[in-house]
Amino acid sequence: MPELPEVETVRRALNRRVRGRVISSYEVGRPAFNRPIPARALRRLKGSRILAVDRRGKYLLLRLSRGWDLVCHLGMSGSVSFGSDDGHVRFRFTAGGMTVKIHDPRRFGRVTDALPPLGPEPLAQDFDAAVLARVLRGRRAPVKSVLLDQAALAGIGNIYATEALYAARIAPARPADEVTELETRRLCAAIKRILKRAIRLGGTTLSDEAFRDPDGRPGRFQLATAVYGRRRCPRGHLLAATRRPIAGRTSLYCPACQS
Repeated sequence: MPELPEVETVRRALNRRVRGRVISSYEVGRPAFNRPIPARALRRLKGSRILAVDRRGKYLLLRLSRGWDLVCHLGMSGSVSFGSDDGHVRFRFTAGGMTVKIHDPRRFGRVTDALPPLGPEPLAQDFDAAVLARVLRGRRAPVKSVLLDQAALAGIGNIYATEALYAARIAPARPADEVTELETRRLCAAIKRILKRAIRLGGTTLSDEAFRDPDGRPGRFQLATAVYGRRRCPRGHLLAATRRPIAGRTSLYCPACQS
C-alpha cells in the first residue's frame, strides 16, 4: 500500500504538473472503485481550477477553486500516471490539456470529497515526542498497531513502522503504554528521519509491479531499509517475525536489538 512517502512523491509530481489548470473533463472507469464516487463531487468537478495539490496522511487532496477538495486514496495497489493506460484506470480527469489517471487493479482506492478522522501528521512542525506520547498513552495494543492506526497517527504503514521501531530499538509487540519517555523521543526522531529520507528517495518499490511515481520512476528506499525485506539487521543478527500478526501484518523485528 502506498504510505506517506509514496503519496508525498505523487503529490509533488502532481503539484508541479497540474496546479493552476482548469479541469475540463473527467471519466469514471467501468468498473470503478469498490466505493462509488459521490455524485456531488463529480457535479462540482468540471470547470474547477486546481489551486494546489496537498497531502494528509495517505490521502491526496486537490484544492479546487470552488471551495472544496477532491480527496484521493490509492488503496492497496493504486498509482497515478500521466502516461499510457494499464487496463485498470478507475478515474481520470483532464486539466489544461493534461490527463491524470488513477490506476487501481485491486479497486481498494477511493475518490471522494471528505477525509475520514485522522491522527496527527508525523511530518508537521508541531509533531514532537509530547504529541507521540499522547498518541501512545493508555493504549495496551502493540505499539506497532497504534502506529498503523490512521486515526491515531496519519500516514505510517507497515514498511515505515517496521523501520522506525527498529531504529528506536522497540519491539513491535510491546504494549504502547509501556514505551518509556526516552523510547518515545527516539521513536519520534526515527519516524521523522525515516519518512524524510524515504521521500528524498522517491518512496519504496518492492517489485516490478509495485509503486511508481506519476512519471513511471520507481522509488529507491528499498535499497536503504535496515530490516524490512532483509534476513539480518545491520548488526548481523537474524531477524524474526512476531508470533502473531499485528494489525493483520507480519511484523519483522530483531530480537537482539529490539526489546
